[in-house]
Amino acid sequence: MSETAERKHIVVLDDDAKLRLLIGEYLEAHDLRVSAVASGAELTRLLEREPADVVILDVMMPVEDGISVLKRLALKPDAPGILMLSAMASDVDRILGLELGADDYIAKPVNPRELLARVRAVLRRRGPDRSEQAAEDLIRFEGWLADPSSYSLHAPDGSPVDLTTNEFRLLLALLRRPGRVVSRDSLMLDVHGADAEFYDRAVDVGISRLRAKLGQHGGGDLIRTVRGEGYLFVRRA
Repeated sequence: MSETAERKHIVVLDDDAKLRLLIGEYLEAHDLRVSAVASGAELTRLLEREPADVVILDVMMPVEDGISVLKRLALKPDAPGILMLSAMASDVDRILGLELGADDYIAKPVNPRELLARVRAVLRRRGPDRSEQAAEDLIRFEGWLADPSSYSLHAPDGSPVDLTTNEFRLLLALLRRPGRVVSRDSLMLDVHGADAEFYDRAVDVGISRLRAKLGQHGGGDLIRTVRGEGYLFVRRA
């Protein structure tokens, strides 16, 4: 395997050419392989040719904004790590980005050293986890079938259920603890890792959306809210 192939592949999506160059040069100098694109369409074409380990995604872009790109990427079972980069840094914006599938969210202007540290943190969280999940058996419950290796879920009637990456991680965290109350902090750690900032509301919104999608196939009561404590996966008698 060549030295280039061994380096992690980072894609920078930003409509600011100068910023793309600066970020690319800095990450390349720290032993990462970087591709730079200016639009969601360019990113799609690039990912069709070769996978990425992490995508650094600007939120405010013309034609197609970063949130739309994020939604498309997060639905893919082999989605790369996604690090949002935005001038909008309110708690609401961060919660939305995290809930929709981002692994991290950084406000502009960003310190290059912090960006590098965040990228490495995303790589650490995703690398070992993905390989461990690939070796796991399929998880069957109440006629449902969850495949941790491909982040896919099928309802009892065999139809696929479209979950974002983070929604699947929430489900997996609950499935691994059947009949036990799982706190919001524990769920946040399972979804975003130890480096994540804690936003209880992001977990609540994620659970609400997950429950709604399960409910479309008769599984809305599989997740129970335990007020003041967290959430419980219920196996029906």
